Amino acid sequence: MKITIKFMLLILLISFLLIFVGCNKSKVVPADSSQQDFSSSPQVNIDAFKDQGRVAFVWNGLLYVLDGGKGALAKLSDAGQARWPKWSPDGQWLAYIRYSDAQEKRGVLCVVKPDGSQSYEVDGLPLLVDTNGITWLPASDEFIVSPGGYVLPEEQDLYRKLYVVRPGETPRKIDAQAGCLSPDGKIIAYGDILPDSDNKQYPGMRSDALYVVPIEGGESVQLYAAKGDGMINGARWWPDAKGLLFRMAVQHSASIMADGMELYSMPLTGGEPRLLAKSLIYPEWLSWSPDGSTLLAVKGAGREIWRNKSLVACDVKTGESVDLPRRPNTVSLDPDWSPDGKHIAYVEAAEEEDLAEAGEVSAWQQTRTLWVADAGGKNARQVSEAGTGISRPLWSRDGAHIIYLKENSIWLIDINGGSPVKLVGPFPNAPDSQGYYGYVSWSNILALY
Repeated sequence: MKITIKFMLLILLISFLLIFVGCNKSKVVPADSSQQDFSSSPQVNIDAFKDQGRVAFVWNGLLYVLDGGKGALAKLSDAGQARWPKWSPDGQWLAYIRYSDAQEKRGVLCVVKPDGSQSYEVDGLPLLVDTNGITWLPASDEFIVSPGGYVLPEEQDLYRKLYVVRPGETPRKIDAQAGCLSPDGKIIAYGDILPDSDNKQYPGMRSDALYVVPIEGGESVQLYAAKGDGMINGARWWPDAKGLLFRMAVQHSASIMADGMELYSMPLTGGEPRLLAKSLIYPEWLSWSPDGSTLLAVKGAGREIWRNKSLVACDVKTGESVDLPRRPNTVSLDPDWSPDGKHIAYVEAAEEEDLAEAGEVSAWQQTRTLWVADAGGKNARQVSEAGTGISRPLWSRDGAHIIYLKENSIWLIDINGGSPVKLVGPFPNAPDSQGYYGYVSWSNILALY
């Protein structure tokens, strides 16, 4: 009897130790845990995401990664409000910003391994950072921080500098002008007031120019001067780093910019810029083909996204733009290229003249459907199994599935048939589903690798 009691006590002790160790080991949910109760943590379907890549998302302010290769869910932050996750090119790191309060505009820059094995708070930056200005260097664990946003006059010298960050090390300041880093990590592009510009104190009347400068220092080269107009500093590089995209800010007018800006392309060799399209400035509405030869964009003036919006394929080197087919009385939104460059995915919705009430916007949201077409827009077909209320379709790793947003959740569907599967959600605090003039960005809480 004594042996039996001792044996039972030993079993209880071992069980307790196993539970204790399990609660304090790496924050990874194994693949067979998809049926567990996630009422206080992310509601996920790990098995359905097998071999489809990695998706980083924010749940209740904390950062998680669903890894389809490892079949695991990793929790990467423990406190504060995580926002704006951004993958390194090789998928080995995630950079994000942690805010102490959800209403703050700037926070602490952090970098972490996707399995949570290494995590660093970036020390040594002069001030907190905002949502923009993080650019990973190609095939590297380094990234460039270009602090931006509104700053006080006494902060200008601190925020108009670049910093090279390597996880776990003190950032290195670069003397080059803050701006957009080229894909090869060698050149900075930026917009600035012309030195001899008249009326510098009146933004609506000043002249701006587009410049490039080597990241390690040197003399700036002026590529183009916009007499009487301006360019927003958010220039974009061609994937091969041989040219730039930029937008003209007519008279520096915020109201005019809200209704769309002209998108231009220009090679580094100079010459006259080539007009590609007039469009809204949403970054999710530009998608490069995998080979970098073609830019797919949503074109159309007007700040309401339910009117006058269609897809255009642009050759940035020649300036040629080809309108993709659009069905009557519809708009086309949220384009994305397939990994092999042979197909595109996008959202089609009913075209409306004016939606004034919240209920009308909600009803319009339910007309949004998922479509797939050849690269040139031909042979378009609706993926009807996905249903309605679709936004932000993204191709998964195998090119046969699409990840998309619906009903405040992340879904996955096989484009060749089959029922959609909910991967994550519903989110407890996702962005407003109606947005401003219909536009909603999930980039602050979602990033796919």
